[in-house]
Amino acid sequence: MNDIDNPPLGRRSAPGDLAGRTAVVTGSAGGIGREVALVLAESGAAHLVLLDRDAHGLETVAKEVRDLGAQATALAVDLRDRDRVRAELRAALRSLGRLDILVNSAGVADENAPDDEDTWQRVLDINLHGTFAVTAACLEHLAAGGRIVNVSSILGKAGKMRNTAYCASKHGLIGYTKGLALDLASRDITVNAVLPGWTDTPMLRREIAAQADEIGADSERMLRQARKSIPLRRLVEAREAADLVGFLVSDRAGAITAQSLTIDGGYTRGM
Repeated sequence: MNDIDNPPLGRRSAPGDLAGRTAVVTGSAGGIGREVALVLAESGAAHLVLLDRDAHGLETVAKEVRDLGAQATALAVDLRDRDRVRAELRAALRSLGRLDILVNSAGVADENAPDDEDTWQRVLDINLHGTFAVTAACLEHLAAGGRIVNVSSILGKAGKMRNTAYCASKHGLIGYTKGLALDLASRDITVNAVLPGWTDTPMLRREIAAQADEIGADSERMLRQARKSIPLRRLVEAREAADLVGFLVSDRAGAITAQSLTIDGGYTRGM
């Protein structure tokens, strides 16, 4: 283990309290979305509908889910293609007959200048509007007592230079989560947001590498500095964020709704 890696957590058995449940997970080809899919399968979910624009990565995760004993339907779609998202999701859910869990994990973290309208639109279209489109397509199928979890970010409560689009999208997800929770409370459907901090995912590694290239720095040194800024002195593992999602979609979290739960190793000091 070098000084920028976290201790390996390994795969851990999860309680089988999702037996027979069906779920939709977006952004499931990698990162937190992939780990969420595996946590749900390990917890006994019967069928997962997986969405991502990365068709190859999606099929790999679908196979992993099937190897864990669950069925998987892989939908390779770009969330900006609203008509296709609605059509494919509704067709998949009609064949399943019901939906119990929705996890919106798809997102991009492109930097942007304050006047960069193209990047602004792209980030909002995927992170915020894409979440709305998927959720809207799922609502008619979501069973009473269902669960929705939206993956936001600690930047949903803060700002960051060259990240106006990302910050706006993640702030928006928190507001959307709170309002939707109230709209769906009468159906006993809970809606919560998870706010990861520095999380060791391929997306973070790419983001750090791009920033390092831009300023002529060493990406591994930047990661070491990031770890030092976290009270626990390590990055969050994607699996840990997924475990939090797994708890929120379980029967054990039935009284938790309209909440934004931070998982960041203490980085935001309870902000």
